[in-house]
Amino acid sequence: MSSDTSVPFSADAIAHLYRWDEIEGWRLLLDHLELIEGFSLVIVLAPDEWGVALARERLSQQWPGSAAVRRVRFDPVAGTDGLAESLLELASQPPHSAEWKAVWIDADPAPPERLEQREQDWRRALAKLNRYRNTLQAKLACTLVIALPARFQKAVAESAPDIWSIRSGVFRIEPPGGSRAAIELLPAEEREMLRRAADGDTGDPAETLAAAEKLRGKPGREALRARLLQRAGNQARHRLQWQVAETSLQHAYSLQATVGDPELHWEIALDWAGVFQDTAQYDRAEFYLRQALDIAERTFGPDDTKTAVTLNNLAWLLRNTNRLAEAEPLMRRALAIDEKAYGADDPDVAVDLNNLALLLKATNRLAEAEPLMRRALAIVHQSLGPEHPYVANCLNNLAQLFRGTNRLGEAEPLMRRALAINEKAYGGEHPSVARNLNNLAQLLQDKDRLAEAEPLMRRALAIDEKAYGVEHPDIAIDLNNLSVLLDDTNRLAEAESLMRRALDVLRASLGDGHPNTQTAADNYRRLLEKMKCGKPA
Repeated sequence: MSSDTSVPFSADAIAHLYRWDEIEGWRLLLDHLELIEGFSLVIVLAPDEWGVALARERLSQQWPGSAAVRRVRFDPVAGTDGLAESLLELASQPPHSAEWKAVWIDADPAPPERLEQREQDWRRALAKLNRYRNTLQAKLACTLVIALPARFQKAVAESAPDIWSIRSGVFRIEPPGGSRAAIELLPAEEREMLRRAADGDTGDPAETLAAAEKLRGKPGREALRARLLQRAGNQARHRLQWQVAETSLQHAYSLQATVGDPELHWEIALDWAGVFQDTAQYDRAEFYLRQALDIAERTFGPDDTKTAVTLNNLAWLLRNTNRLAEAEPLMRRALAIDEKAYGADDPDVAVDLNNLALLLKATNRLAEAEPLMRRALAIVHQSLGPEHPYVANCLNNLAQLFRGTNRLGEAEPLMRRALAINEKAYGGEHPSVARNLNNLAQLLQDKDRLAEAEPLMRRALAIDEKAYGVEHPDIAIDLNNLSVLLDDTNRLAEAESLMRRALDVLRASLGDGHPNTQTAADNYRRLLEKMKCGKPA
């Protein structure tokens, strides 16, 4: 075990993938280190240990020639107790730690075949470190960073629950193309969940607002205060605290006008539009999306990838408000921009192909949609490998198209393959797996195999309740699906109980005026009428 400021390594093979100015998690991490005074703890996640090392080297370059970033190297060969020992030794130097920006914990990259053992080593070391949470808080006067591959995140939460409980944020440092594709290729509900949960958005908005308040009136800190307000708004959005989200983003939007940073203006406009879309304030969402598009075209250029992102967001809003003819040219323009920027076989292009294909599917132009979905599947299969979760999402999209054209025999093996990929990638308790289970169950329901469908739906509901809590609006989707199946098997009393619970969840989380709540209320009324009459409604 050793502590030093830098350890030489070579990551040339992946350095070109990390376009740092496009990585949201990286920007948020830098903001955190600039803003926070005294002790804090953050988790940094990268795709692998080489990505972790690359991020550490990049961070050291932010303060060249200084010892602002102190590295603590975790060396399993030296014993898993060594991590706690090195940190405690470092924490005994409080006059020096006040001058540091961060103490960065990571391990030298290991060969792929050692990853399983490396995870177990991390678990043992973190369990030991967990005992010293209060000591580290009291004695370290800077940010403590635990940096490790994303697949080890669960190891931190399970092995060091006390350490995990005091984290200020979880920052994902991923190549921007891959991370963007990872989100956009998911089904709509899960895509939105992951977008809200990314990076620091899972923190406490009250704490972030308090940090922003400390910067009020301080000259030269307006941009940082605006970013904190933006983060608080997104954290509140994740917690379904709509009023806090609106107010925070409104203040951030007003403050950015004094900053003169067009990229910040663009980001906040997108985030504020997202809150309005969540709460079914579609006119206001469209206003800010069109403003974001104007900013992107004027600032970054009409052929910039940020313009493409904005076009896709606006197109999805138009699609969700049934303005499909307006949405289509925006999606086609976004596709053309990304093909030119990234090449025809990039995963970002697959994102655009899927967006356009789903729009064409919604307009019943299935013959046009299918080749686009097949092309997207071929791109991610070739670029990411056959067992990658992105491949599962493309398989699911194609299977849903087959289901819509009554090609159920073709759809089922694709859905089962998508389920197998995600179970292998995420384990059996992940929301991605729940989405696959629900899709497969609905297909089996279409084939009148209700006895097979029901346990899959119940398993999906259990997974999502564990992941989201029982009052999240996504739970209402699972409850509705199971209620419909119970209705089909003439178990009306049980179906009514689940449908009522789904309606209660939506009323509490989204309000009576939200279209999803109104649809659920209509479904519930029809079910009650069916029960009253004793015949189909």
